[in-house]
Amino acid sequence: MTDLAILGWYSVIALCLVMYVVLDGYDLGLGILTLGDTDERRRRENVDLVATAWDGNESWIILLGVSLWAGLPGAYAVALPALYLPVIVMLLAIIARGVAVEAAAHGTVVPRSWGLVFGLGSLVAAVTQGLIMGGLLSGVRVEDGEFAGGTWDFLTPFSLLTAAATVALYVTAAAAVLQVKDGYVARPRVARAAATLTVVLVAACAVVFFAWEDTWPRPGGAQLVVATVLALVGAAAMVLLMLRCWAGRGPQPVVLLTIAEVAGMTGVLVYLHPVVVPPELTLPEVAAPPSSIGFLLVGVGLNIPLVLFYNWYAHHVFRGKYVPRTASELPEGVSPASEAVRPRGSEVR
Repeated sequence: MTDLAILGWYSVIALCLVMYVVLDGYDLGLGILTLGDTDERRRRENVDLVATAWDGNESWIILLGVSLWAGLPGAYAVALPALYLPVIVMLLAIIARGVAVEAAAHGTVVPRSWGLVFGLGSLVAAVTQGLIMGGLLSGVRVEDGEFAGGTWDFLTPFSLLTAAATVALYVTAAAAVLQVKDGYVARPRVARAAATLTVVLVAACAVVFFAWEDTWPRPGGAQLVVATVLALVGAAAMVLLMLRCWAGRGPQPVVLLTIAEVAGMTGVLVYLHPVVVPPELTLPEVAAPPSSIGFLLVGVGLNIPLVLFYNWYAHHVFRGKYVPRTASELPEGVSPASEAVRPRGSEVR
């Protein structure tokens, strides 16, 4: 029962990580796209699309941090000192872009200053998240259960590669969302760029996998089989995305990219198990007492359905194509962001 409770909590942490990357990845990518886009209508669209759901998307990173701190205190105590610098910079970037979204969402034009904060905050957040993941997978030096490395240990060629792959993933996810949402400005340029980015992303993921996998002993038995199957599913989804899905305007890119993200991250977690902080700290060593984990499972188990419902509701309400509205057409007191995304079939007045 003790091992089952610990595994259940590990599954909660994995869920939080996967949900954050899937949901917040695309809106970070939308922010990054604004840095290279000079068309005011497209910049306005990116801000409006992020403004409808960004706070719910980022709920998962808060839940992830709390879950690590409460349920795996040994891992939290070692990993956080090893990654202080990128974590702090990431949090500052997320805060800055959140302020920028709210400041820019209530007008018909995106102010240049807030647009720059929004784009740079998104880029910095994506880069630091890749550095965090790469630094963690590269291994953390531990002595007597405490971090024994230096401030810059996370900065390795491998972590720089994962940072580049993370940016490519998020921008590709943003392009996939635009294929579904963009009902105003035709974006063949975005589709062409997304096709190129997908090739870059597939290559980067392959290099990351082989560069990292060679440094680790392979698990055996069913664990290796499951990890291999998940890796193949993710690879197949990425290949299909690269070959077939950027010509149309349907949801296929979003579906395939989500499958690839979920399969890829789950495969890495399965492959690593029971290691939590590479190369040596395992799940039983870093977990909280079983009684605490049982209590946490009940408390968090009640909250996860609420967060999932909030995510679903936000995306459901603002489903459909993006339809921009000018300030003169809006009812008094209604911001452009709230009217920018309408359900399918709604009348455009």
